[in-house]
Amino acid sequence: MSIIKTSVKPLFGFPVYHSNIDKNKYDKKKILKPILDNFKESKIRDNWGDGIRESRIHHSYNDYDNDEFKKPDYSSLIPIYREEIQKYFNSMPTKPLNFKFEIVNYTCMTQGYYMSSHIHTNCDFSAVHYLKFKGEPTVFRNTNAYSKFLSIVYPKIAKSLLTDWLENSWAFEHCKIDTKEDDLVIFPAMLEHAVPEIKSGGTRVTVVFNINIL
Repeated sequence: MSIIKTSVKPLFGFPVYHSNIDKNKYDKKKILKPILDNFKESKIRDNWGDGIRESRIHHSYNDYDNDEFKKPDYSSLIPIYREEIQKYFNSMPTKPLNFKFEIVNYTCMTQGYYMSSHIHTNCDFSAVHYLKFKGEPTVFRNTNAYSKFLSIVYPKIAKSLLTDWLENSWAFEHCKIDTKEDDLVIFPAMLEHAVPEIKSGGTRVTVVFNINIL
């Protein structure tokens, strides 16, 4: 499995943006408090499952109409996210474009929790902000069959490549970005991703937002 340190580079050929947000520029405690309070009330809160995708997770998806559910105030993050998205698009040779984005979920996980592999089908790009990080980074899956073919037919090629270079991700079936607290990762929504089972204690809290080109 490849572990990456990057800014904007190709993950399996897709442009992925990786930055770190200054924690002093937004009200982290104000955002975290209702999330952690909700977690104490309901350790497993998974209204995402469809009978096919199995996860062990606490998140807010499909739960914002619940009056007993405490809603985080993300207002201090909105301008920061907008600026980071613009930096991402500025890094790509695109025509002038406009975009909109929406915070759609938070996740709260600890030891023994995991999230199954999925893509985001209702947007063009997705992003994960690691608000509180203790656990596992997001793992991306290379759906190009060539990586599996390479590992079987030409194993010497894959074994000769350095695993901490994003440019080599084309040769690996799975890849994860070397992550620390307050990192932000933006990626095309079609990239399949998951959270493997967390083996150690501590809390992993992420804010998830989706981006659409107008």
